[in-house]
Amino acid sequence: MKVTLSLTHNCNLSCRYCYSGRKFKKEMSFVTAQKIVDFAMNITPTNQKIEFSFFGGEPLLCFDLMKEIIEYIRGKERELRRPVRFGVTSNGILLTQSILDFFEEEDVDLCISIDGPAPVHNLNRCYKGGHGSFKEVVRNLRLAIKQLGTLQVNAVYGPKTIDSLMESISFFTQLGVSVIHLNPDIRASWKEDTFPKIRETYMQIASYYIQSYQQGQEIAINLIDSKIIVFLKGGYDVADRCGMGETEWGFAPSGNIYPCERLIGEDSDSLLCLGNVHTGLDSVRRCSLLKQRGNRNEECKACDLQKYCMNWCGCTNYFMTGHTDLAGSMLCENEKSAIQAAKHALVTLSEKDNELFIDHFMKYLHKGRHYEQKGVRIYG
Repeated sequence: MKVTLSLTHNCNLSCRYCYSGRKFKKEMSFVTAQKIVDFAMNITPTNQKIEFSFFGGEPLLCFDLMKEIIEYIRGKERELRRPVRFGVTSNGILLTQSILDFFEEEDVDLCISIDGPAPVHNLNRCYKGGHGSFKEVVRNLRLAIKQLGTLQVNAVYGPKTIDSLMESISFFTQLGVSVIHLNPDIRASWKEDTFPKIRETYMQIASYYIQSYQQGQEIAINLIDSKIIVFLKGGYDVADRCGMGETEWGFAPSGNIYPCERLIGEDSDSLLCLGNVHTGLDSVRRCSLLKQRGNRNEECKACDLQKYCMNWCGCTNYFMTGHTDLAGSMLCENEKSAIQAAKHALVTLSEKDNELFIDHFMKYLHKGRHYEQKGVRIYG
């Protein structure tokens, strides 16, 4: 079960592609947070682990509240004997030594949003006045790597920055980043003339991935790793698919319930809101939403790559087509290109019997979904 608490609509940045919408000062109350935790504990089957993630806006603007919530969850964990994990997605600007000490003590998985070297990052991740945030983010990213060792980054790319993806990956590995998430801007206008660039870039990433393992450097890139895992499993299974409104929940600062944190936005979409923790879950609306999961595109159903394709991600589909159950042309191209790139990496490294590569994926086999255990979304 994945439960995301959006602690505030406010943010200290004004990124040009943020799907959280307009920034305004509205924070979650501790009482609301308690209700969310209780809701999550009640709705989650006893055999499932609960992952509590903190989101925003910028969640570190509410760090004191976050500490209170984690303390409350720890109490529930002991009382109910329900194992939990914690994760935080942050722009990194407010990170301090004391915050990192707390994350280390409570085993909180940290993901920092950074798009690449300064020219790439500053293009979109900027302050309200328009100047870039790279200097502050990379300074604190280095501090976090030194403190925590294992660190994830989330890099968003669009039609104007996809040419810089390889440069960004190289930059991250040189910094010592453990896990790299590459995510397309799902709200951008991806025209068909960008599709060849997607295919070309993904194959370049696969070549870089292969070269890294051949040179004895372990690397984790969601674009490649997630698809290789799917190959090893023989395709996505039911548990992998979009669990919006069932195994995945997002909560706005108001306590309003959404099927995914990426659908909270400004907390103004009544069609996607499934109730409020203070007044209860709207079962009728939830049932209606559950019927609209998956993918009703007939062309997708006939595709040979269907079982390896993430065409069922509700929030991605919604932002690209306006429907949670209808995949768009960019997602189709993205998935085909990722599948091709990952297959190339898997076949090449397997034929070479690369021990480091084999050991990398043995983690999944022996520990379950290793990166999901560490709070990383590898599907979607």
